[in-house]
Amino acid sequence: MEESSKHPPWYIDEDTEAFLEDHNNLECDIIKGLRELYLTEMLCDATIITASRRFPCHRVVLASVSPYFRAMFTSSMLESEHGEVCLLDVPSSVIQSILHFIYSGEAALGLGSVEELFTVSGRLQITAMQDLCSRFLINQLTNDNCFWIYRLAHSHNHITLQRVAIQYISWNITSLYEKEDILHLEQDELISILSSDQLMVSSELCIYRMALHWWKANKAAGSPFPEELCKVIRFPLMSPHELEEVKRDLIPELSGLQEPVPFKLRQGMFENQIVCMDLQAREDHTLDDNDFFLDCYDPVSNKWDKITPLKSLMYPGCLAVENYLYVTGGMNKDDSVSQTFHVYDSLTNSWTEFPCMKSPRALHGFLSYRKKLFAVGGWNRDDVMDSMECFDLSKNCWSELSKLPFPLCAFASTKLKGKLYFIGGETGQDRLFSEKGLLIYDTNSDLWSHVPNKIVVAFGGAVTLGNKVFVIGGYDNYCPSTGQAVATSKCLCLDEQGWVSQELKIPPLPEKIASAGVVQWNQRIYVLGGENTDQFYKTIYYWTPGDSKWTLCTQGLPIPHEGVSGFGCVTMWVPMRKFCYLIPHRR
Repeated sequence: MEESSKHPPWYIDEDTEAFLEDHNNLECDIIKGLRELYLTEMLCDATIITASRRFPCHRVVLASVSPYFRAMFTSSMLESEHGEVCLLDVPSSVIQSILHFIYSGEAALGLGSVEELFTVSGRLQITAMQDLCSRFLINQLTNDNCFWIYRLAHSHNHITLQRVAIQYISWNITSLYEKEDILHLEQDELISILSSDQLMVSSELCIYRMALHWWKANKAAGSPFPEELCKVIRFPLMSPHELEEVKRDLIPELSGLQEPVPFKLRQGMFENQIVCMDLQAREDHTLDDNDFFLDCYDPVSNKWDKITPLKSLMYPGCLAVENYLYVTGGMNKDDSVSQTFHVYDSLTNSWTEFPCMKSPRALHGFLSYRKKLFAVGGWNRDDVMDSMECFDLSKNCWSELSKLPFPLCAFASTKLKGKLYFIGGETGQDRLFSEKGLLIYDTNSDLWSHVPNKIVVAFGGAVTLGNKVFVIGGYDNYCPSTGQAVATSKCLCLDEQGWVSQELKIPPLPEKIASAGVVQWNQRIYVLGGENTDQFYKTIYYWTPGDSKWTLCTQGLPIPHEGVSGFGCVTMWVPMRKFCYLIPHRR
């Protein structure tokens, strides 16, 4: 046979595809067959015995889903010899539900039955059943049952359910801390809750009162306030006035503490604000690095503040995780492209330099997922780039990942459910508009997918709201007479697959705006500044889903000149002002 007639190794013809599809149906046939054998009690070689009923079943099926049964049937125990498992303390209805789930994958759950199913499936090590119960409970969380669900998760060491219950309690703590349910917690359960950094309290006095409320209801006569509870109350976060209230009750306990209580703000002690980098006129040669402050906007008070500067960087990569702002690359004031990486901590109000990226980048994407930061594509003055690198926060180093399907810069980017979205942009040596649609990168598989949705836009913005991706403004055309790009006011909503969604409409911007700061804050989309060819804006607009138009804020960008574009813009946690003077080592 000639070489040219050989099939390549990846070749699959239609007959092979049909064969593979038929083979995939085998799993369904096995499950269906096992269920029929269970219902007809055929070939059964094991029996589960409760106080009121016997359940014939199959050892291999039980062993395949449960290490508990696998160990029992493969050891020298009597159960292995006779195939009978006595569970006399378990209700027959619970065993029936569990076996029905094992053989069919179906379960009828309700608040009246889920606790026993969760407990017994945990005891029998049937993880799939316990996780199903956990997902049901997560969807049922309310103020009336959150402590009960937390106690259930804590007593069975179910990490996921315990974490979600703690998150729910943390977000609703101010409406929960005087509930009677809290009095039924064990001391170690209460300590676990009060130790959480996620608690949405703006005063540590709330935590103290919660602990005191529990202690007064549970203390034995004459018993002192538990030292273990004292250790989770962060007394350094209290004002002198608040400490006076505490000292009236706890002077002996406070003086008996052997170790100082650590200083750490809780989540409710931060404010989520919009931080802009490089709003100053970079063309002003009288300005040096110390003049390029970060400008911080509070949408609640509609006021601006200034925080510690870094340097002038146009089109940097900026992202924030909690109280940390990460900044990569960008164009320096001399128009060179940077590869530096700096981190700002709003708690200490200070910058730290981290290891540089492997390549200089501006106009690039910079997104985070879990403990990793992704610098994607961009421009290095010579070429549009197709490379991507990742900084692992746990290892403190950069590594290269799969290349983009084609070079790209000046795109809009956001993330949704472990996937990174890159919309529009410019490509090629001449930096022409990309007409190739949308790229999606899967952070788990390190694979790219291309969605040819014909979105032609550069220097736009993108945010995630709910399970949708919103694309805001940008340049989408050239003026034939001048050869200059023309901005658009158009905004789009995309679904998870990257296609334009018809479910939710977003109104056009009041102006044609590109290269603006676009962020999501408190279920709103904010658009700050921006440009259209040689026109610059200093306006701030926001839109809330359901509104028919954008709202103009009375406060604009805090700059004396006509407007600005190409600056970094994120939302991040900033400590409440009343805590700033308490923070050790704060600049």
